[in-house]
Amino acid sequence: MAAAQLGLSEATVARRLKAFEARLGLQLFRRAANRLILTELGQALAQDASEVAATAERFASRARAARASDNAPVRVTATTSISLFLTMHATTISAAAGGIEIVIISTRDKLDLARGDADIALRMSNVPEQQGYFAQKIGWLVQALYVRRDIDPATAPIISVSRDVSSRIEEHILEWAAGRPVAARVGDSAARYESVRSAGAVSMVPCFMGDADETLIRLQPPPDRTADEIFLVSHEVSRQRPAVLAVLGALRELFRNNRAKLNGQPAPDLDGARLP
Repeated sequence: MAAAQLGLSEATVARRLKAFEARLGLQLFRRAANRLILTELGQALAQDASEVAATAERFASRARAARASDNAPVRVTATTSISLFLTMHATTISAAAGGIEIVIISTRDKLDLARGDADIALRMSNVPEQQGYFAQKIGWLVQALYVRRDIDPATAPIISVSRDVSSRIEEHILEWAAGRPVAARVGDSAARYESVRSAGAVSMVPCFMGDADETLIRLQPPPDRTADEIFLVSHEVSRQRPAVLAVLGALRELFRNNRAKLNGQPAPDLDGARLP
């Protein structure tokens, strides 16, 4: 695996490790059949080397951040659903930050803020706890079951989620379905919204999207167990830029002003919902 990551042959890696041990005059590995096992000393030195590498990366990140001009765009990364919410309010964010240009990076990947992959992240899990990170809970992303007003939910196809995306949402949809088959599994919440709006399916949709669409009705109050906390994450490297601090403030204000929509409140009138 190490050889593949380095783009070298296993023989080359083995030869270089032996040469490294020879220069140190120390045995770092015990050699077994088709494997290398770190000695106790090797483990200790590997930990030291890891800390040195982290420090070097931090140094490089600070240098990259220092080179960014004051008017460089501020890059904000988020999942698709939150990215859609940010896109809906992009001009508001920019204006509140003093006209700063923002770049919205929509991805489920956890971009590395310390390395400079992005300047700000909005995350709903895996909030980093390492030194240099700043994280603040700024709201909830609440979802509920929706169907189009002209569709009978008792016969509508059911769209669930990919099992690796949210077991909580999957369990809630399957409980509501009560044994009815699932037509498809869609991991992206914005895509599930499109399946409800365009394909006439029943599925879980973020309330800020479903409630804003007059063609949809909410079938049930949003369940607490499927709600996700939203965290605003930044790093000391990017926080050196006034533009990043301004966008952080604008994002806090945006989520504060839209808390009710994100929480699914006030709940729409469910009298017209035709429950199966």
